[in-house]
Order: sequence, then structure tokens, then C-alpha cells
Amino acid sequence: MFERVRFRCGFARARSARAAARGMLLGIALLAGGVWAACAAPPTDERPTAHSGAQKYWIFLEQRPSPSRSVRRTRPVADVHLRRLRALGVRPLVHSRWFHAVSARLSPEMRRTVAQRPYVRRTQPVGTLSPLRRPRRAPGRPGTTRSVLHAAPPIPAAPPRSPAVGALEGPLRRIHALPPLARGWNGRGVRIGFLDASFAGLRHPAFVSLRADGRLAALRSFPRRRQGGTHGLSVVSVAAGYDADRLVGPAFGATVLGATTEYTQFERTVEEDHFVAGLEWLYRRGADVVNVSIGYTTFDEGQRSYAPEDLDGDTALTTRAVDRAARLGMTVVVSAGNSGCGTPDSCWYYVNTPADADSAITVGAVAPDSSLAPFSARGPTADGRRKPDVLVQGQAIPAASARGRYARVSGTSFASPQVTAVVAQMLQVNPSLGPMAVRQLLRQTASQAQTPDTSRGWGIVNADAAFRTAEWLARRTPPSQLQVAQPYRSVRDSALIVPVSAPSHTAALRVRMYSPQGRRLYRATQPAHAGPNHLRIDASAVPPGRYRCVVVTDRGRRATRLVTLSP
Repeated sequence: MFERVRFRCGFARARSARAAARGMLLGIALLAGGVWAACAAPPTDERPTAHSGAQKYWIFLEQRPSPSRSVRRTRPVADVHLRRLRALGVRPLVHSRWFHAVSARLSPEMRRTVAQRPYVRRTQPVGTLSPLRRPRRAPGRPGTTRSVLHAAPPIPAAPPRSPAVGALEGPLRRIHALPPLARGWNGRGVRIGFLDASFAGLRHPAFVSLRADGRLAALRSFPRRRQGGTHGLSVVSVAAGYDADRLVGPAFGATVLGATTEYTQFERTVEEDHFVAGLEWLYRRGADVVNVSIGYTTFDEGQRSYAPEDLDGDTALTTRAVDRAARLGMTVVVSAGNSGCGTPDSCWYYVNTPADADSAITVGAVAPDSSLAPFSARGPTADGRRKPDVLVQGQAIPAASARGRYARVSGTSFASPQVTAVVAQMLQVNPSLGPMAVRQLLRQTASQAQTPDTSRGWGIVNADAAFRTAEWLARRTPPSQLQVAQPYRSVRDSALIVPVSAPSHTAALRVRMYSPQGRRLYRATQPAHAGPNHLRIDASAVPPGRYRCVVVTDRGRRATRLVTLSP
């Protein structure tokens, strides 16, 4: 069933559809060692150029001219500025719509030339706003090696029950995540984005239903060379995998988007470029919540690294990108990092970038006994804020692995997707929640909400309490009209689930199902309440085909949805 796996080569990430070492690969182990992926040569355009002293810089450009609205939507950077840069011999690499900027390799002379142009606001080294330096390694600061964790005792397999979540039952029970699942809330209709290393095409038994339902919206790799490894695949499985009685993530009904931004051959600042591009892409694809199981502190020799004073929530461009995403309504959940104190000579403590972002939901890790995992990064940030925000189990987490297998994995990489899945359930029941409201609900329902600190934050997540509070808020502000979302087939049985949001004073709902010829196939009256409801239709005797589902309140309000039942 579950195995312990070691990989080589280092690699470490919502718009509401409704309103450390070396780049700190946040999954520290597939289980016995740092999470490692198969290696490949770096892309040609990411190797240092032949220009003497060329380094990577962001070039921030003046405001766009005033083209048509359609051009503004489709062009990340104004064409006129790109033409001017290319005329100087600059080769733009990554384009950022949010910052109206491009990255490029510039020699010192070329950087001076570019900086003097009137359409250039400023240039900034990729990686940090601080001067180029390699900070003297503080005692215990992670260097070029990673601490190795030893396997925790396997979580005993629990007897099947409803919902039968398989080996994830222990971690999910620890954070009270089973009750929302038992009530049928699984993230359906919510779009989850993942920023990570290779997703291996999400080809694994845990994603059969995801693909069959058409809920794998898109996978895109920003590094140009082919990659190996399964870190991204493992992370997604913890949040949204479904393999009955073996591994079921809390958001197994969600729609998934995956952006590969890590390049596993090295830890270079180019990955931060890819991060910004990937996060903007997820926003454009409508992600409601994004999981970030990667982060950055120290890069390879010769690359610009972060010092503790840089971890202030405003320095790293990846951190600022997360804040921008939150302002646009996208909830971002970030792994705190594995730079805690796994061994006496490897203590660093500080959370990574972008986990230091003001608006990020930063997730640390606990062991199966609820003690703080030794590798879990901790705060405060350089500007004195508490981080992490919340904790979940991050040791001995079951996850999908290579060749259709499963493994026990450890690291904050595998803590954050559990919280991401809980957020998806919260947004499913209450689509109006914004990023800061989501974080506040998670904080105020966690285990030490009244006494937060800089090691455990607000404490261990209570998923059921956070979900019920989100649901209660949704009921306080029900819609003025009856709303019926797209029905879907339950993966556990033949039932048809009809998500309904009912107006005030609703006490019951009448449900009818009709054939294309108008023949009534099903009728029932079910108790209901104002706000979110999940209606179940017994579709066991209904053959595949296209049907009309009609929902009527006890006050006569009516809504209709078409539903297709596949074989």
C-alpha cells in the first residue's frame, strides 16, 4: 500500500470566482529525505548569457499607453515598451501583467542604459530588493544540504466508514475535517490552483474521477524543459485526490489547475519569475484558491539570496505577487517552509518567501501527536508579524507517488494542501468569502485562537468549526432568489447532488426530475433552510441521458437546471 520513497535533485506554491535551503522546497521528504525530483538540463534561455557580468533583473515599466480595452486585457506588457527594449538589445523573458514589468539578463552597462530610459520606472535584481550579497551564515542557517527526517510510525489503517477517506483518516480526523465530507461538501464548483514542481500529468489512480468528470481544467509548465518527479502530483492528491478507501482529499470534487514553476535541476532566481507568471496565469484561469507548496530563501552559489531582514512581507516579488492576488480576491495558502530546527546544526526558523506575505494563509506542520514538527518554519517575520497562521499534520502524510503507488510524505508542502482543501469547502458553502475573511475564520476557530504565538500561530486547524462558521455566515445573508448550481453525480453512490441556495424563510424544497419528453421520473420534498443546501436525488434507476431538474420552494419560487447523467 504505502511505501517510503527517496528522490534525488532538489525542488521545493484565488481570485474568488465569487467576488531553508536552496529555494526551500517546502515538501521536505517523500518520507526519508528532502523531496527530490528527477533531473534535466536547464532550459537554454535560462543559462547565463555570454555577456560579461550579466545578471537577472526585473524591469518595471511606466504605465501602459491607452489602447483599446481588449488590448489591455490580452497584453501583459505594452507593445511599445517591448519594442523599445528589444531595440536596445534586451531580451525579455517573463512578462508580468500585474507589475507591468519584464525580466531580462542585463550586463552592468546595459542595466545603466535601460534604467536611464524615460519609460522605465526602475530595475530590480530578481530575488531581492537588497544589495547583492551572500549573508554570512548564521549559526544553524541552512546551507546547501537539507536535514533528513526519519520515518514516523505509519498511521494505522481505519476500517472503512462514510466517508471512506482511506489512509488520510488520521490527519483529517486530527483537524476535524471529516464532518464536512460526511455532509457532502467536497469543493465541487471551486477552482483550486497549484504552483509547484512537476505534476506528472496527474496520471495516477487518485485522479481517475478528476479526469473522467472533466475537472482537470489545465496543466501548464513555465520552465521550457521537460521535468521529472512527482512533488506536484503528491501535493494535489492530498487536497483533491480520490481513490475510494485508499486516499480521499477533502476537496476531491473541486476543479484543478496546475502551474509548474519550479525547475528541479537547480535553485535559481529564475524560478521566482516563473512563480509570478504562474500565479497570474492561475488568476486568469479563474482559480478561487491557490496552494503554494514551494518557497525561497537561499539560492545556488552566485544567485541572490534572502537575509532575515528581507522576510518582511514587502521585499520579494513573489511575496508581493501573493498580496496582489489577494487584493484581486484570490485566496492563497502557502507552506511555511521546512527551515525549523530538524537538527541542532540546521536551524533557521524563519518562514520563506512568499510565506511572509501579509495576506497569505501560512501553514506550519505538526507531528501525529500534535507537537510542533521540528522542521516547521516559524516566525515572527522581519516586521514583527506572527507566522505561521495555522498548523495541520505535516509528518507521515499519505500521498500519491510515482508509478501509481502511494507513499508517506513529510513537510509543510503536505500540510498546506489540507488547508487549501478546507478553504475550497468553505468557498463552496459560502462563495462570498474573501481571502481575509477566510483567513480570519481559520484563525479564530483554531486550537489556540486566544493565545497565538510565533511558533504555532493560532494553532491547529478546526476544519469543521471554520466550515460551520462560513455556512452560518452564508445563511445570515441568503440570496433574494432561489439559486440552483449544476447538479453532479456522487462518486460514492448513484445519488445526484443538487446544490441549492435558498432565500429567506425557506423550510422545504420540492425536487422534480423530468425526461426530455417531459415525463416525471422523480419527485420528493426535502427539509431545507435559508442559504446553502445539498439535495440528494436517488438516480439509481435513471438511465444515462439528459434531464431537467426542477426545484421549487415552499413559497412557490422555482429554478430549473439541465443535468447530463453519464454511464
